[in-house]
Amino acid sequence: MGFYIAKIFTAFLLPPGIFVIILIIAGFAAKKWKYLFFVSAFFLYLLSLKPVANVLISPLESFRHYDKISPKAVVVLGGGVNPNGVFKALPDAFKREMYGMLLAKKHDLPMILTGGGKIKEAIEAKKDIQKFEKTCGCKIEYIPESRALNTYQNAKYTSELFKKLHLKKEIFLVTSAYHMKRAYILFKKFGFKIKTKPVDFKAVPVTRWLDFLPDEGSFNISYKAVHEYIGILRAKLR
Repeated sequence: MGFYIAKIFTAFLLPPGIFVIILIIAGFAAKKWKYLFFVSAFFLYLLSLKPVANVLISPLESFRHYDKISPKAVVVLGGGVNPNGVFKALPDAFKREMYGMLLAKKHDLPMILTGGGKIKEAIEAKKDIQKFEKTCGCKIEYIPESRALNTYQNAKYTSELFKKLHLKKEIFLVTSAYHMKRAYILFKKFGFKIKTKPVDFKAVPVTRWLDFLPDEGSFNISYKAVHEYIGILRAKLR
């Protein structure tokens, strides 16, 4: 019993649970806009639940597409970097990076990592790749695209790079599963034929009543999902 009490206490002591409580208290205390506080608390609570996060993220993660092609390269979308880390890529980006390297090695294809802009993620990633090569005793042809700042630019600048390299636009596309649909739409707009290779799945089974307590991880997944739906709408309207 003490374990469950501790879990409940922790869920509402830490964000986002504590903010749900604050909004509810503000609703009772406010003379004006009290319903705004209550509604905000309700939606914050919902978005912080694992079942709701799963409902939002699962349709994105189920997206797949396979053109009938023989890919000429593995294109990996960057997702953040920490130059001070043992591995330079942030966790989501590291999963993309590793899967991209495995695909490049398996199919004997060049790997193109696109992204980074000012932080030069595509350049920093080379250090991770060198660690991989040293450990497995293998060699991967790595081509960085380091100008892109967003998914649209990932597609645009990768397209320009393919023209420069005289590569046919037939690719394995690697990114997080929740991000794949938006990436696919934009890369298609630039003439790529694609076999999607999603990685880094976020949806997890709901197995216990504790999953109905608010937590930061579920809120983060909900945030990613909502961000992607907005991004997909913008991509379709471009």
